[in-house]
Amino acid sequence: MRSKPVLPPQLLRYGYQAGYATLTISVMLLAILILVTLYTARFKVQEQRIMRNHLAAQEATMVADAALERVISELDDDKTNLDRTLSGTLGGASYTATISSQRFDDTLRGVVDIVDVVISTRSADGRGQRTVRQQLAVLPIIRSAPDTPVAVRGSMNVSGNFKVAANPNGGGDGVPLSIWTSGDVDINGSGSTCGQQEFEEGRCDSNPFSERGDHGVDILDNDPNFPDDLLEYLFGVPSSQWQSLKASASQIVPNCSSLDADSTGFIWVTGSCAPRGSIGSPENPVAIVVESADVQINGNVVIHGLLFAFTRPDDLNTYDLKLNGGARIEGAVMANRDPKLSNGSLEVRYSQEVLTNIVTNDKFRRLFRIGGSWRDF
Repeated sequence: MRSKPVLPPQLLRYGYQAGYATLTISVMLLAILILVTLYTARFKVQEQRIMRNHLAAQEATMVADAALERVISELDDDKTNLDRTLSGTLGGASYTATISSQRFDDTLRGVVDIVDVVISTRSADGRGQRTVRQQLAVLPIIRSAPDTPVAVRGSMNVSGNFKVAANPNGGGDGVPLSIWTSGDVDINGSGSTCGQQEFEEGRCDSNPFSERGDHGVDILDNDPNFPDDLLEYLFGVPSSQWQSLKASASQIVPNCSSLDADSTGFIWVTGSCAPRGSIGSPENPVAIVVESADVQINGNVVIHGLLFAFTRPDDLNTYDLKLNGGARIEGAVMANRDPKLSNGSLEVRYSQEVLTNIVTNDKFRRLFRIGGSWRDF
């Protein structure tokens, strides 16, 4: 038999060294692969964490904006409490609204409430938080209660019948005011103005302040201080911007047939107004603006509130303003053009209660955002 060859010792040592180097390199490569894998995994985890935080922040932001809209809507529906805290959830995320207000007596807009709304939100997973702030103004539609039961930007030619119960302090303490105009008041029909008690007791004709041929101190006509713009004087909105006032009405109706004793708030009528029943109540009156159209109230209809016969600036027509057969207005009536009263009657009693409620009742207050007040810091 042949014997196996025996390798020289030098070759044996070389083989051992080569195997050791291969093993060492393999271990090092494996270690590098493990380190790269761990680094990649850590990077991916960090990336996922950043993405989750980003999504949570986006969720908190969207919830904050949505919660702000919800809170503003709730405040607009209920303005009785402008200092409170509201909380709720939206899609699993939570929010808290802190509401506080300050009241100012503005000479142009009457009583104004400035409301601060702070919304704090937290995402559903608790990772994202957001705070936004918005200021609001709550303003009365009508700047202040009228001082007179009848006000006309123009003249009044009364050839029918009329009775007006004066504001006992409309011209100052103890000075009654029944009719206020920028032009002449020509009473060539029957009728009179009188005090509240005389009106209530049916003695307006026998105990008048003013009657045909006899103007008393309660009629202030040809007043050089009469406002140039009666709409702006009453609502704070120029006649040239009447459409913006119309847009703020709680109701816009084509006529007065749908209005009744349960109606309340600021109502804009785009056509003739001939109501079929009484409108409003002393506690919940109405403010009705009739746009370039006739007003004819018949029967025993009573309107509790303010009736404004408004003629658009571009309309030169004259429209009827008639109250017949026991119809009357408890509050005030105004017109920015000469009203046509012939062959009709005008029965108005000044009501301080009704007119004050028009200014203070929440149905006549509107909520507006203050421009530039939103912030997220």
